[in-house]
Amino acid sequence: MARLVPIFPLSGLLRAYGSDFHRLQRLLDPLLVVTLFWWVVLPRTHGGSAREDLVVLLLVGVASAVVLAQGRLYQSYRQASLFTLFRRLSISWLLVLATLLTLAYGLKVSANYSRLAMLVWAGLSWLGLMVLHLGGRKLLRWHRMRGGNSRLLVYWGDVEAAAAFYGRLQSCPYLGLRMAAWFSDVPPCGQPLPLGMPAWGGGPADLRAWLEQNSVDQLVFSDGSAAQTPTAHLIQLFGDVCVPVVYAPTWAAPGMRFELERVGDQPCMDLWRPHDSLMDRQLKRACDLLLASGALLVFSPLLLLIGLAVRATSSGPALFWQDRYGLDGRRFRIAKFRTMRVQEAGDQPGLAQALRRDPRVTPLGRVLRRWSLDELPQLWNVVIGDMSLVGPRPHAVEHNEHYRRLIPGYMQRHLFKPGITGLAQVQGLRGETATLEAMQRRVAADLDYQRDWTLAGDFKILLQTLLQLRSNNAY
Repeated sequence: MARLVPIFPLSGLLRAYGSDFHRLQRLLDPLLVVTLFWWVVLPRTHGGSAREDLVVLLLVGVASAVVLAQGRLYQSYRQASLFTLFRRLSISWLLVLATLLTLAYGLKVSANYSRLAMLVWAGLSWLGLMVLHLGGRKLLRWHRMRGGNSRLLVYWGDVEAAAAFYGRLQSCPYLGLRMAAWFSDVPPCGQPLPLGMPAWGGGPADLRAWLEQNSVDQLVFSDGSAAQTPTAHLIQLFGDVCVPVVYAPTWAAPGMRFELERVGDQPCMDLWRPHDSLMDRQLKRACDLLLASGALLVFSPLLLLIGLAVRATSSGPALFWQDRYGLDGRRFRIAKFRTMRVQEAGDQPGLAQALRRDPRVTPLGRVLRRWSLDELPQLWNVVIGDMSLVGPRPHAVEHNEHYRRLIPGYMQRHLFKPGITGLAQVQGLRGETATLEAMQRRVAADLDYQRDWTLAGDFKILLQTLLQLRSNNAY
């Protein structure tokens, strides 16, 4: 059997010396910044000697090298979003500018430099860094899509898992990952394979023989529902080859962390776990209490006017209280302005979601829902600690009981306090969930929020919420 070899000579170079390219970029970035400073700023400096200019160039270079190195810029972005790189690079460059500005004021030399020249230098440096990082990686992704810098994989798993994994590779050609072969102890039995997918290669013995004849970059294996070979035997086989081995569980669900810990010498994998920093939780609670209390004071006239309008336009109370699941799955009473002619309990069997042109919704209620004004009383829920400003939106108890049986990880969203707004809402995943897939997308966004929580992320979601208060999905 012929050996598989890289198509492009450059691919092997990038694969073998990828870490060295990152080290080279650590040198190129400060060099670019210093060169632009020397070219743009120094010729317009007032009263500086050559020795002082040299010291300033050294400070600019050191500050750039140290601060940019802390921004997680010099790592592989093969499977990461380039927007993440854009954000990290922009923040890191702002920190560089803040550091240099602090040094300039501390050394009392800021008056020596033209503000216009400094602004031009800051803009050109940011643009140059973007070209080096984003442009370079975009070029690399284009190279991968044309077959360069590709990494060959061999896959072990049943036909369904193998076909699904191959489909993911095909949907992300910029990753440069190619399935060279796949093996399983269960033959496909005539099941159709995706176009271009390698044919079934055989069982464990065939995999061993194939690896002896071919070079690949990774061996990826999954658990198959119809697997016949014991896992211990597979591990023995995979550990007896000189190829990096990766486990790709077919049971993975959105929001899982997949972080390893140990209990003694026993590896344990965290799947779902809340953010467990007491300081961060207390800081989030302090921000909730401060902002929600302030908002209640500021909006109290509006709350009073809406309450009076609800009472005047339909029979019934101004506020509507309903049971919802909160932190750790404990029930609490959520407050909303009444927008319907009926008041249904949250655990009422067969409770229906609000629909477009729902006859239960009052004319005023339709306006309040469209602008999310019916949620304003939940500021009180935040003040008393039942809710947070940002978090997974709480669903009616009946809906919780329905979807927890259908969506893996659904109840894990209650490891955080429910929020008035959340990541799912600013992503447009609000309103009626007419299909199971719609609720799955909402739950996935909630679990992603919990996994990646930061206080800065909360403020970003709050700002996005204010910018898109009106929603055509809310009815």
